[in-house]
Amino acid sequence: MKIYNTTVFAHNNEGGNPCPVVLEADELTYDDMIGIAKKLKLEVGFVLNSNNSSCEYEFKYFVPNNEMEMCVHATIACVTILKEKEYLDKNKFSVETLAGILEIEIIGDDSDFKVKVKQGNPEISNQLIDKLDIANALNISVDQLSDSPVKNVSTSRYKTIIELKDLETLNELTPNYDYLWEVCDKIGSTGFYPFVKDENNIYHARQFQNNTGYLEDPATGVAASALEVYVRDIMNHSFDELKVYQGFAMNSPSEIVVINDNESNSVIGNAIVY
Repeated sequence: MKIYNTTVFAHNNEGGNPCPVVLEADELTYDDMIGIAKKLKLEVGFVLNSNNSSCEYEFKYFVPNNEMEMCVHATIACVTILKEKEYLDKNKFSVETLAGILEIEIIGDDSDFKVKVKQGNPEISNQLIDKLDIANALNISVDQLSDSPVKNVSTSRYKTIIELKDLETLNELTPNYDYLWEVCDKIGSTGFYPFVKDENNIYHARQFQNNTGYLEDPATGVAASALEVYVRDIMNHSFDELKVYQGFAMNSPSEIVVINDNESNSVIGNAIVY
């Protein structure tokens, strides 16, 4: 077994979200996969053959504490390794995941390409969310939240989208993680995604996930996709693409682009192999 190391969504080729990839993982058990994630203390992407005739491969995603249904940055990492190791002979194909079938497109030539991951149908939960719970979990006051509603939004997994009033508050967040995880469980969320929009229409965000084995994620395509739906459908802002900066507070700057197609959306990014 060989582990390929990548970082995904790097901003100006620095930072990004580290993601190891394991090819030909068919013989690995659940315990093997979660054991690798625990050892590496990262989310790891595993590539297996698919039993679905419409799919090229099956992707599995493990963090140290559990298996994930879907992960965009790990998908991009897996596709990049498959492409670079010449396992792929097409630029449009489907992969099987626990969240369903993903449509993938590779954009660009062999030496410089990006991966486009089509997201699922958007869902905005009617779950009532107490802003005081959110503020207490983030260790801030309710006054530091914007007047916009806090909503659980999903294009594959529910994220809690939270607008803050200023970038300084976002960058200085030091959550009460135990309580944050408790709130996530109560409201059916896989993580908090607080954000601020700057004067250049760039969205700055941080991801505090629900008890995965590490405290913060430097780049989260699933959450950025949910943010696009929130901005489009809750805030009623129109755009062709949404640019999200994440990971800057962790010194791992990341840049995620979400394309609006008026139905769901697609996340585009690349992985650097090292």
